[in-house]
Amino acid sequence: MLPRKTYLAVDQGTHASRAILFDSLGRPIAHALQNIGIRRFHNGRVEQDPWELVHSVQQVIHKIITASQAPISACGIATQRSTVLAWARDGRPVSSALSWQDVRGMPLVEGLQSHKAEISKISGLPLSPHYGASKLHWLQQWLKTSSNIPGELRLSPLASFLLFHLLDTRPFKTDHGNAQRTQLMDLATLNWSPQLLEWFQVPLHCLPQCTPICGNFGLLKDTAIPVLAVNGDQNAAFFGAGQLESDSALINLGSGAFILREIGFRPRPSQTQVTGIAFSDHQQTLYLREATVNGAGNALNWARTKWGIENLYQQLPAWLEHTTHPPIFINTIGGLGSPWWRQDIAPRFVGEAPNISIEKRIVAIVESIGFMIQANLELMHQQSPLSKLYVSGGLANLNGLCQQLANLSHLTVARLKAPETTARGIAWLAAGRPENWKTSTPIDLFTPRPDPGLESRYSQFRHFLKQYLAE
Repeated sequence: MLPRKTYLAVDQGTHASRAILFDSLGRPIAHALQNIGIRRFHNGRVEQDPWELVHSVQQVIHKIITASQAPISACGIATQRSTVLAWARDGRPVSSALSWQDVRGMPLVEGLQSHKAEISKISGLPLSPHYGASKLHWLQQWLKTSSNIPGELRLSPLASFLLFHLLDTRPFKTDHGNAQRTQLMDLATLNWSPQLLEWFQVPLHCLPQCTPICGNFGLLKDTAIPVLAVNGDQNAAFFGAGQLESDSALINLGSGAFILREIGFRPRPSQTQVTGIAFSDHQQTLYLREATVNGAGNALNWARTKWGIENLYQQLPAWLEHTTHPPIFINTIGGLGSPWWRQDIAPRFVGEAPNISIEKRIVAIVESIGFMIQANLELMHQQSPLSKLYVSGGLANLNGLCQQLANLSHLTVARLKAPETTARGIAWLAAGRPENWKTSTPIDLFTPRPDPGLESRYSQFRHFLKQYLAE
C-alpha cells in the first residue's frame, strides 16, 4: 500500500513562523513554530530583521521535513502582507523589513490625496501608508543617502525575499496576492501599473515578476518538494475550511480582524472596502471583498499594557459573561480601517469617568471590535445578502464575542474548528483545492438572540464616531 500524500504549509506571520504538515484529508499531523521579534519606534515605524524571518522559516521547514514519516507532495507559503524591504541581487538585505503596521510613508500618501480615487480604482485598495508602495518609495529615497545601496537594488514584498532564499532557483518573483498589497499592482491586468509606479515613484526594474498564486514556483532547497502556492496570510485564511458558500463571510479574528467574502471572477470596485484576490492560476482569478478592523487583538494588547492587566485573556471570558452596561469605546487602535480609513483620531471612551472599572473598559473594547465588524457587514450585505458568518483566529475562542456578532448581525455565526486557518488554507491551495478538505469536525454555532442593550450601544457607537469624524 502506497503511503498517503502530505502537504507542507508555511505561515510566516508577524510574531511567529509556523510550518504544519497536513495529510491528504486536510488534518494536521506535525507542527513546528519559531517566535520572531518586532521592533517599534517613534513616528509609526515598525521593523523586523529580514535574516531572522528567513532563518525562522528555514528552521520550521527543516523540523517538519526531518520528522515527516510520509512523502511531502507539495508546499504552500503564506506571508504577512504589506511588509516590504530592500535587498541586493545576491539576496543580501540592505534594509530592515518594514512591517505592514509601519506608516513612515505617510508624507507621500498625504501628497497623493488628489489621486486617491484613481489609486483605489486601479489597485483595489484605499490610499494608505499601511500598504507597501509608500514604504518602498521611502526605502529608495533613504538608500540614496546611504553608502549601502547595491548595484542592482531590489524592492519587494517580503514574500519575494523569502522565495529567493527558500527555493533552489533563487527566483525574483511574487504572487498576485502579495503584489496587490504593495498598492502598485493593477487589479484588472494583474501586473504592475505604470500609473501607480509613476505616482509612488517606484522604478519598475526594482520590482519582482508578478505571478499567479497557484503554480509551480520551484523546489524547496535541497528537496524534491515543489512550492505550488504562495499567497498573503489573510487571503489564504479564507480557505481554512475549503471554499465557503458565496453568501457567507469569514471573519478572521487575530491582531486585526479581517472580514472576507467571495465576489466572483471579476474585480468589483468599492469606495469603502478593499477588493482583493483569493486565488489565481493561469486560467482564472477569484476576487474577494475585504474589510479591515485594525484594533482587534492589538486593542486588547494595548489595554493590557496601558493598565498593567495580568492574565487578561484568562479573565476575559468571565468578564464578557457577567459585565453589564459597559461604556462606549471609540476603537482607533492602529488607525480606523474600513470603511472610514482615518489615522488621526485618538482612542477614547465616550463620557469617560475615572470610576469605570477595568472589567467594563475591557468589555467595551471587545464590543467595539464587534461594532466595527458589524458596520462592515452591513455594507457587504447591501452589495449582496449574507446568510451565514464563519469565524476563525485566536479571538474567535471568545464565546462572548461570537455571540455578540450573532446578535448584532442577526445571522448564525459558525466557529471553525479547523486549527491554523492560514496554514490550512495555503496547504489546500497547494494540494489543488481538493473537495474533501471541507471541515469535517463539529463546529460551534451561535444563533442570534435579542439584545436591546447591545443594539443601543452600537447605535451610540455609530453616532459618536460620526461626530468625531466630523471634528
